[in-house]
Amino acid sequence: MKANKPVVEFERVTVSYDRKTPVLKDVSLKVFEGEMIFIIGPNGGGKSTLLKTIVGSLRPEKGRVKLFGVDVSRFRDWWMVGYLPQNAATLFEKMPLNVSELLTAAAIHRKGMEPAEAVKLVGVEDPTSLLNKRVTDLSGGMLQKTMLALALINNPKILLLDEPTVYVDQTGVGAFMRLLTKLHVERELTIVIATHDVTAISTLASRVICINRESLYDGTLEQLITSEQLCNIYGFHVYTLRHGHAWSGE
Repeated sequence: MKANKPVVEFERVTVSYDRKTPVLKDVSLKVFEGEMIFIIGPNGGGKSTLLKTIVGSLRPEKGRVKLFGVDVSRFRDWWMVGYLPQNAATLFEKMPLNVSELLTAAAIHRKGMEPAEAVKLVGVEDPTSLLNKRVTDLSGGMLQKTMLALALINNPKILLLDEPTVYVDQTGVGAFMRLLTKLHVERELTIVIATHDVTAISTLASRVICINRESLYDGTLEQLITSEQLCNIYGFHVYTLRHGHAWSGE
């Protein structure tokens, strides 16, 4: 898949919650069409803030953010953006919705797919077995797939995922990453994944961007794991896994 037009652009962006201490400071980056990008860094390093800024939930104090070439403050085609915030399932804990009702409510007229199509897309072979269940009754794996189907319901051009592997064990992480890779390749979907879990990084990642308030690294996974950058970002040595195949760590 060939990367070409920029889908996301940050130009020297600074963001803070209190106008005093920046959570993101002078960050510049681009995500190109067709890329699969991992944003990594320690907890509190600004990964979630970066995604919230992309979708316009937070406004930068300084700098400029563009989506599909349009300033985020003027962007209106939000069906093009699938966003799964951190702990998204907690938003529905007190809502007596089943999966079908949840997906139907999120679908935009003439853009959204049918709930059965969405859950089948994320690997549910028998959609009816899931659609009638309440969201609050789902197991970790099925909850994860439902949240992903929710982000995909309107056939977006870019998928933004914040800590998407929080509900599953390490075996589930590998299966989830294979599913995302399949969507990335077959649907030519641009994907940005923010995670503190370096074991979740797919070897098919176009690039890895490391954030700890500032942008510390932007390059290939291979270059990252053979450098000292990972140690510097996390403050200690990190052993990484290639989905069951260990990379050497000293």
